[in-house]
Amino acid sequence: MEAVTILNDLSFTINRGDTLAVLGPSGAGKTSLLRLLNGMDSPSSGHIFFDNKLLEDHPILELRKNIGMVFQSPAMLKGSVEENLRITERWSDNVFSTDKLVTVLEYVELSQRFLSKNAQSLSGGEKQRVALARVLLNYPSVLLLDEPTANLDPKLAKSIIKLFSDLQKGLGLTVLISSHNHSLIQNFVNRVIVLIDGKIIEEGNVGVLSNPKTKEVQHFLLDENE
Repeated sequence: MEAVTILNDLSFTINRGDTLAVLGPSGAGKTSLLRLLNGMDSPSSGHIFFDNKLLEDHPILELRKNIGMVFQSPAMLKGSVEENLRITERWSDNVFSTDKLVTVLEYVELSQRFLSKNAQSLSGGEKQRVALARVLLNYPSVLLLDEPTANLDPKLAKSIIKLFSDLQKGLGLTVLISSHNHSLIQNFVNRVIVLIDGKIIEEGNVGVLSNPKTKEVQHFLLDENE
């Protein structure tokens, strides 16, 4: 089988406290990039550094605590929300108190009564919040968000983005969010990378979205708005 190149010749720096949007059409390589940054996949060439140390040199459990990832369609295991949150204890030295679980649910604007709810019966927005709470139990310094609003209606999507923004400011997180919807997230981020066909076409502050320099990015933004 012929090898397929998904990402090609990427080079960029993420500063502590950044809110970075990775934008691009479906199939651009956004999810693949986030999986590399989380250590879920390994690059076939090149290197990724985290805190000035090669990513692969970090113990994997420590890496997963420091770099949390919320997926587009987060998986909820059978059982209650509390059981889903306590999954985190498997790679943590902590056994979380009920008060701690309630606190992290409050971070994501869910009440204590959700602890006993069947996790698989939750709405899409509630599942996103529980998945985020599960990640926050590890006290991550970096949060990777893979198209977190793609399956949500516009009103709920705006609510989720506001929640991410509030958490980023309140907890001092570094956040990378992948999306094909620039209009939804442009007020949340301070930096932008536009990825097309596995390559960075433009990079900079959010001004990239109002004044793109390349035809590829211009076409992407026009197609999105149609």
